[in-house]
Amino acid sequence: MNSPIQMKKTLLFMLLILNSSLLFSQERIRINNTDIKEVKIYQNGALVTRTGKAVVNLGNQEVIFDGLSPYINPQSITVKGLGDATILSVNYKQNYLTANRKTKEQLNLEEQHDTVQYKLSLVNNKIAVLNETVSFLQANKSIGGNNTGVISDELEPIVEYFSKKLLAIKDDILDNSLQQKKLQEQLSKIDNQINEINVRNNQPEGNIIVTVDGKSKSLVNFEFSYLIESNVSWQPFYDLRVKDVKSPVEIIFKAKVNQSTGEDWKNVALSLTTGNPSQSGNKPELYPWVVGFSQPNVQMRGLRVDGYSNAMTAGAPAMMMEKEANVSQNVMKWDNATISQNQLNIAYEIPGHYNISSGSLETQVEIQHYTTDANYEYIAVPKMDNDAFLTAQITGWENLNLAPGQANIYFDGAYVGQSYINPEETNDTLTLSLGRDQRINFNREKVKELTSSKLFGGNKERSFAYELTVRNTKKEPITIVIEDQVPVSQEKDIEIKIIELSGGIQLTSSGIVKWKITLQVGESIKKTLSYSIKYPKDKQLSGM
Repeated sequence: MNSPIQMKKTLLFMLLILNSSLLFSQERIRINNTDIKEVKIYQNGALVTRTGKAVVNLGNQEVIFDGLSPYINPQSITVKGLGDATILSVNYKQNYLTANRKTKEQLNLEEQHDTVQYKLSLVNNKIAVLNETVSFLQANKSIGGNNTGVISDELEPIVEYFSKKLLAIKDDILDNSLQQKKLQEQLSKIDNQINEINVRNNQPEGNIIVTVDGKSKSLVNFEFSYLIESNVSWQPFYDLRVKDVKSPVEIIFKAKVNQSTGEDWKNVALSLTTGNPSQSGNKPELYPWVVGFSQPNVQMRGLRVDGYSNAMTAGAPAMMMEKEANVSQNVMKWDNATISQNQLNIAYEIPGHYNISSGSLETQVEIQHYTTDANYEYIAVPKMDNDAFLTAQITGWENLNLAPGQANIYFDGAYVGQSYINPEETNDTLTLSLGRDQRINFNREKVKELTSSKLFGGNKERSFAYELTVRNTKKEPITIVIEDQVPVSQEKDIEIKIIELSGGIQLTSSGIVKWKITLQVGESIKKTLSYSIKYPKDKQLSGM
C-alpha cells in the first residue's frame, strides 16, 4: 500500500503533466462564414478580399478560416485585424478531409436518383413477370395432348382466349418498355449532373491559419486578401450597333467572366482589370540597340490595306437583311463602370453586387455603353473580293478606354458578323468593319488587248491592264474607296512603270492604289489600272 506521502507526490506529478500539456497546446477557432468584400478579376487570376469575426481568448491560439479556394498563392496572403490581439503568423494549407463533403444540391440529386431508380426497378419487375407469363402460355399451348384431337367447336374459344391474353400482355410489355426508356433517360441525366458536381466539389479546400496572441477575451475583426492564380478569368467583347450611316455608333463594352475556383462568390462587389498579377515587378534592363540590314518580306499577290486591316476580313459573313431575332442572354446590366487607369493597366469598377458560383456557366457583365460619332465609308478590294465593306471610322477612341476583344456587329437591326477591336494597334483612327454590302456591284477583268510580252535586247517587258467597273444599286448615293495594287520591286534589274491609274493615288512603298469616288443611284464608273515590268530575259519573276 502506498503511503500518503507517495500518493501526494504522484498527484503532484500528474498535475504538472496536465498543466504542461495545457500550456503547450493551442486552442483552435474555426471560422467558415467569412464575407467577401471585393473581388478584383484579372484577365488570368483574381484578388479576393474577405472579412470575418472571431472571439479570441487570452493567450496563443489559431484562427482557421475554412472554405477557401485550393488555388491560392500562399505568398500573396495578407491579414490584418482590429481587436485586443496580436497577429503572430499566417500560414496556408489545403484540407483534403473536406473533399468528399456533400452539398445540399448533391444530397437532393442523390434522393432523386434513388426515387427514379426505385420506379425503374418496379417497371423492370413488371416487364420480367409479363415476359414469364408469355413464356408460360407459349409452353402450355398444346391442347388435348399430343395424341388427342380437339373438336373445332372447342378450339375456337380457346384460340380466342389465348389471342386476347397474349395481345394484352404484349401491349402491357410495350407500355412498360416505353416507361422504362423514359426512366432510364431521366436517371442518366441525374447521374451526369451528380458526376459533374462531384468533379467540381471533390477537391480540397484552402485554409488560412492565423496565429494570434490574445491580450484578453475579446472580439477581433479580421480582413484578409489572397490571389487565386488559376481557374478564373475575364475576356472583353463588344456589341456594335448602327442604325444607319447617318446615326452614331453604339459601343456596348462587356466582359465574359468564368470561374472554377472552388468557392462561391455571393453578393460581391466586382472590379475587372487588364493587369497581370503574375507579371514580374522587376525593372527591365536596356541593352545596346544594334541596327543592321534585313530583307523585307513584301507580299506580292496578297493585299494588306493600310489602316483597314481590321475591316477587310475575307471570311466575314454576308450582310443579312432580316431583322435581328430576339436572343436571350444571361447579361447583367449595370450603370457605366468607374474606370481608373495608370501606366500599367486599366481597372473597371462595376456598380452593384452579384453572384458567381464556382463552375457556373459563363457570366456576362456590361462594363460601359458608349455612343460616338463616326465617319462611315465603303471600302472595296475587287482583286480579293467582289463585295463592298461598310466601315465606321472613329476618332478620339483613346478616351473610351477600350480593351482588345471580339465584336458582334449589328446594322439596321440585323446581325452582320464579327470583327475585332484592337486599340493597341490603332493610331489616330479606329476603323470598325460593319460587314458586307452586296448592293454595290464590282467587276475586275484583264484587258487582253493591253496585255502583252515583248523582248528588247537582253530584257523582257510584260504589260498588264485591268478594268474595274463599279455600279451602285442602292437607293441612295454612296462614296466608296476602291483599292487595288501594282507590284513593287526590290531588285535594281526589275523596272516597274505605271501606265494608267485613271486618277488613282499610288502609295509608293506598298504599291497600293486607291480611288475615292461618289456614285449616284444606279450609276456605273470604270477605272483602268495598267503597268509594265521590265527585267532580264534570262531570269524568272517570282510572285507573279
